[in-house]
Amino acid sequence: TLSSILLIGGALLIVIQFIPTSISGLVTVLVMSGKLSTTCGFAMIYVYTAELYPTAVRNMGVGVSSMASRLGSIISPYIFYLGVHHEFLPFTLIGILSALSGILVLFLPETFNTPLPDTINQMKKIRGFKCRCTFPSKNHFHFYKKGKFPHRAQNVEEV
Repeated sequence: TLSSILLIGGALLIVIQFIPTSISGLVTVLVMSGKLSTTCGFAMIYVYTAELYPTAVRNMGVGVSSMASRLGSIISPYIFYLGVHHEFLPFTLIGILSALSGILVLFLPETFNTPLPDTINQMKKIRGFKCRCTFPSKNHFHFYKKGKFPHRAQNVEEV
């Protein structure tokens, strides 16, 4: 749902530039609908972010994510100064960024009906997260001869 809300909001804000300025009522409805979907997505991201982090680092993870979103909120008023160059440029830029966010959310793991992870090791087992820090692992198959992953290899020389 988060992805669809962000994609719809982005599409609405992008479509604004193709509507004639003489139909100001439709432009207003599209702007308000785009803002509504962005606000809904912003509210949903807090719940989703909390589900992604394990209990051990959940407070820190949500705090860092909140800080990043607040930095975006600080920068966002300056985007509307782009309206000096083209009337609908701010809406187009925010629409593209919203649609891009909606696409990128699709790459995050699904958390519906899954228990919240308590440890970092449990988080690594969630589909979509890959551990690239432990050796040997299946993610490093290109380092092995014949492309096979050795079970029970103790060190690199055994491989």
